[in-house]
Amino acid sequence: MKTCVSRTPEGVDSLVIEDRPAPGPLGPGQVRIAMRAASINYRDFLALSGAIGVRGPEGLIPCSDGAGEVIETAPDVRRLGVGDRVALVFNPDWIGGPWQATTGVLCRGSGLPGVMQEEMVVHQGEAVVLPQHLDFGEGAALPCAGVTAWHALCGATPLLPGMSVLLQGGGGVSVFALQFAKLFGARVIMTSSSPERCARLRSLGADETIDYVAQPQWDTAVRALTGGHGVDLTVEVGGAATIDRSVAATRRGGRVALVGLLTGMPAAVASLFSAGASISPVMVGSRDDFEAMNRAIDFHQLRPVIDSRYGFEQLPEALRHLQSGRHMGKIVIDFQRSAARSSARAL
Repeated sequence: MKTCVSRTPEGVDSLVIEDRPAPGPLGPGQVRIAMRAASINYRDFLALSGAIGVRGPEGLIPCSDGAGEVIETAPDVRRLGVGDRVALVFNPDWIGGPWQATTGVLCRGSGLPGVMQEEMVVHQGEAVVLPQHLDFGEGAALPCAGVTAWHALCGATPLLPGMSVLLQGGGGVSVFALQFAKLFGARVIMTSSSPERCARLRSLGADETIDYVAQPQWDTAVRALTGGHGVDLTVEVGGAATIDRSVAATRRGGRVALVGLLTGMPAAVASLFSAGASISPVMVGSRDDFEAMNRAIDFHQLRPVIDSRYGFEQLPEALRHLQSGRHMGKIVIDFQRSAARSSARAL
């Protein structure tokens, strides 16, 4: 079984491909999945560098997000059947309800084995059936970025028609949030780094865009666009470098959904109390969130925005493309794009 492995915390350069035995016989409640695709997230860099998660003696199998086909089920399995096209949930032990300290401590690709392997055996509760109109690569885009965006919009204070939302950049979470916010009838304001990227976001449905290079005080621009009030919801993905402006761009009584830490962990936000906005961390989401999102995707025939697709052996190249920040939407690994095999070679 072709498996991508990182044995040392040296980032992308530590990745090798190994041939490993397929998982053994199924236990109660388990299913065997032939993995067909993965997608990548910024957290994969953190795991490969040793910043998050643990790395056992067998090394780290990277990437949390994957989709495939059920090829075998244990006799007691009822949720899934052979032939079902499924995606794996990000938090295997979070079925529904509020997040708790014991929920989602171990996630695939940073504590549990990730999805960069040709077969996986998991409990039936760890997978959800994909909408039929999506291919495996589109399905693999959903578990982290898609569910995070859905949960950010539908969490403690759901986004309603006529509300306004501020989104940052063109990464997977922000583009999913754009797509979902427009389904909900919300007004979407987005920031990005160039006129060309802003035009692309408008073509995807953004109502207004702000070039944060040309307008570094983009919180002031957001206030101007909203009559001085600020937006109802900001989905914050930047972290330390952007959180203060995100709070300043959000109306009194509004909400900042804290999703990403691209520029590091934010310190205490001095303006939080004076601004009167609440900050709610988003821990991706539960299986219930995933299935609710899939119902909306299915009904509206929504398709994830895929920036680019790479083969199995091209994971390092895909990760470097993500690191460049030039992508828009999700970067996908299609397993069947490359058939070459190796016993253990550097990637």
